[in-house]
Amino acid sequence: MNSHEFVFEGEELSTTSELLGNQVRVVSGEREFLLSRVGENLYSLTVNGKAVQAAAVRHQGVFYIDIDSILLEVKEPSEDGFAGGAGGHEGEKDKIYAPMPGKIVKILVAVGDEIEVKQPMVIVEAMKMENQVNSQAAGKVKAVNFAAGDQVDTESPIIELELAE
Repeated sequence: MNSHEFVFEGEELSTTSELLGNQVRVVSGEREFLLSRVGENLYSLTVNGKAVQAAAVRHQGVFYIDIDSILLEVKEPSEDGFAGGAGGHEGEKDKIYAPMPGKIVKILVAVGDEIEVKQPMVIVEAMKMENQVNSQAAGKVKAVNFAAGDQVDTESPIIELELAE
């Protein structure tokens, strides 16, 4: 049995998964999911007894998942557990960048807020998918350079931090 930790819309979720024959059983809280492969990139997903079809494709460390027309994007963590955004900004822990060009849906912090590692900072919509961008370091919000509704690229920091010592 494997245990996994996720952050979804700012909420920490714990799950367990185990292989049962040709299915994977995933339990998160009171929800149980059974996943079985039915073809290349096509899966049958049973959620609390109701079956739905799911398609999943992996491209450059990102899984694009379609579950009954709900599109999800799941990124593989980098070595330090964070995606770091596009454009080669992985070492800049004092700045928060969009993972790809898109529109800011929601800024989750304000100037002066004390923040922790892995804290959700901003939600960016790109390719009809929402991407939550988390902090790579603890500190204080020094600047918020954009607002909800603004278009962003991967080169301009959305949020700047004063790192904790």
